[in-house]
Amino acid sequence: MPDRTHRYQVSLLWTGSGEHDGASRQAHHQRSYELHCTGRPVIDGSASPAFRGDSQKWNPEKLLLGALCADHQLWFIHLCTAMGIGILSYADHAEGILEEFEDGSFSFTQVILRPHAALSTAHDVQQVIDLHNDAAMRSCIARSVRFPVTCEPRVTSAQ
Repeated sequence: MPDRTHRYQVSLLWTGSGEHDGASRQAHHQRSYELHCTGRPVIDGSASPAFRGDSQKWNPEKLLLGALCADHQLWFIHLCTAMGIGILSYADHAEGILEEFEDGSFSFTQVILRPHAALSTAHDVQQVIDLHNDAAMRSCIARSVRFPVTCEPRVTSAQ
């Protein structure tokens, strides 16, 4: 039986160590980093601007939302093509709710995916919406987080 375990590796390099006196003072330490993966472009990251980060860089919260959107989209398109449903376009505008707790920690409490798929051929819209539910059940990223990931899909079908 083939091994069904997959491993993924990413390296993080903190790039803010050259500023001021390193990381010894909370207010002055730089929150910038780079994510590296062999054969891929470097992702410049930082904390969210709400936490003194660089608004021009990706932050962990947006990377998580992006991973949830991408995984859902990949499953949805796979399921559609397996059923012979043509997709003309697909876009998602996700929103995550991050709450702060009394102890100063944070946690996502909900993510809402809002995908819109335009079909290239006439098809039963409700059946395609049901495929979004199937995609949500199969998404390894959504299945791995401990907060609810809901989906509010919109489908338009060619007449």
